Amino acid sequence: MHVSRAEKARVKRKKRRLGVLLAVMACFLFGGVGSAYLFVQAHSKVTANEMSMNDESTATVKTNIVIDPNASLKTKVDLVLKKHQFNGAAYVVKDNKVIINQGYGLANKTTGEANTSQSLFFIGSMEKAVVATAIMQLQEKGMLSVEEPIAKYFPTFPNGESIKIKNFLGHTSGVEGRKKGNQKITSQQVLEEVEAAGIKRSPGTWDYQDDNYAVMGRLVEVLTHKSLASYLAQYVFAPAGMKSTAIGDSFFTHPNESVSYKLKDGMLMKTSFVQDTSQLFGAGNMYMPPKDIYLFDKALTSGKLVNQASMRSMLHAGAGNYGYGFYTRPNFYISRGVLYNYETINSFSKDRRDAVIVFSNIRMEKDSGALVKEIYSVMQ
Repeated sequence: MHVSRAEKARVKRKKRRLGVLLAVMACFLFGGVGSAYLFVQAHSKVTANEMSMNDESTATVKTNIVIDPNASLKTKVDLVLKKHQFNGAAYVVKDNKVIINQGYGLANKTTGEANTSQSLFFIGSMEKAVVATAIMQLQEKGMLSVEEPIAKYFPTFPNGESIKIKNFLGHTSGVEGRKKGNQKITSQQVLEEVEAAGIKRSPGTWDYQDDNYAVMGRLVEVLTHKSLASYLAQYVFAPAGMKSTAIGDSFFTHPNESVSYKLKDGMLMKTSFVQDTSQLFGAGNMYMPPKDIYLFDKALTSGKLVNQASMRSMLHAGAGNYGYGFYTRPNFYISRGVLYNYETINSFSKDRRDAVIVFSNIRMEKDSGALVKEIYSVMQ
């Protein structure tokens, strides 16, 4: 049947209008999930390959989002997160008032679940500040002194008469550091492996090693006759109100688990966990939602967990601008963790009125510190 030129043009216009309508509907339906979700959906299908914990991300693409200077602070912060294609959960406080407490993007690509304010993330090295709090509590109870040599408690520790407890807390112990295995391991076995690995230098030089805090975690257990997890649950999590925080493999069966991925070459790849979480003892196998670390910060700085002298020791900038679990920056204190493509940052201003906490389950940038700095800048 012959179709006139006018009829062909009419059909073409109809198809074009239908395409625009579908695109608008898609934006409406998925816009609330966050720009990261849309970004992922625009790329190739996920392959069966999985990323290892040692891969570094180099993605730096930003979405074209303009921030209206007259917008509300909540809107500005929300747009900064979306501009950075942030995928995770954020907790932002200005003048002790919560501005943002919400999830962004995907928690689980397979099920399509979105991140929420209740999503859980491994916090990696951020755990060190929590373990340091336990050590300071024990000092206040007269059970140890950070000025004491570690040999008092672990007689076979190499160079143990020269290395003080505070050297472990500040990463200046000089330990060589063990090679983590894959199998399940006890905290005592971790200590023995650290001792067997030996010492690389005399104490005093900044050298960041997870094993410093593995030793501190074991010290908590020896002195209290409790597992580290049990001690922290009773003396840190409970008084701080950290109801969603826990340690270990229970993370992988929790309904609020945020699965970690990495974007590489346009494909979203699920992270492969090659180690039993017990290998991360004292230095990385803790998980929580962002709000819980804020509750920890408030409990720590208000005197609910330790006294003011202990808190000042933890926040004092020592070697490497590091105190006991925290780094000192010009305008804020910060603890952070990178583990199996989880990237977490906890920061609060020096007047303790503002906080920027971002937990991500997709490593899309080299340094999420740039995101934190930009959020602080729009809060000024």
